[in-house]
Amino acid sequence: ICDNNIGNEEAIALAPAVKELKSLTLLDIRDNNIGSKGAIALAPAMKRLKSLTVLAIKNNNIGSEGVIVLASAIKELQSLTKLDIGDNNFGREGAIALASAIIDLKSLTVLGIDNNNIETEGAIAFAEAIKELKSLAIFYIYANNIGSEGAIALAPSIEELKSLTLLDIS
Repeated sequence: ICDNNIGNEEAIALAPAVKELKSLTLLDIRDNNIGSKGAIALAPAMKRLKSLTVLAIKNNNIGSEGVIVLASAIKELQSLTKLDIGDNNFGREGAIALASAIIDLKSLTVLGIDNNNIETEGAIAFAEAIKELKSLAIFYIYANNIGSEGAIALAPSIEELKSLTLLDIS
């Protein structure tokens, strides 16, 4: 349902249906405008999607409040291999919550957190999280205003990722 002009009201309406899709493996709601209210409504439904391997929720204007709530759902998705949550402007608070949520997602191979203004503090949180993600192969973290301190914090963790084949930190 990507790129369908879905706003927060529509996302709220979709949440009960998503909750029943227990065998769903891919949820692609990129390029809509679900906002924080839509993300908050979808979070409890997502917790039940134990078979989900791909969550693409990029470019939805979710913000920090929405990502903080979504993080609790993402933490439950142990089968997740790809998470694309870029372009949601969740800032450092959202980054800290999301980094804490993904730290145990050992199957994660693709992580997109680009263009979220996570700043230095968010980069430091992700530095701690990604060093636990031994299967991570692709990591998009560009356009986040991480500064030199954030880059320095990320460097040792990135160096430990022997499976990393693509790193976009431009």
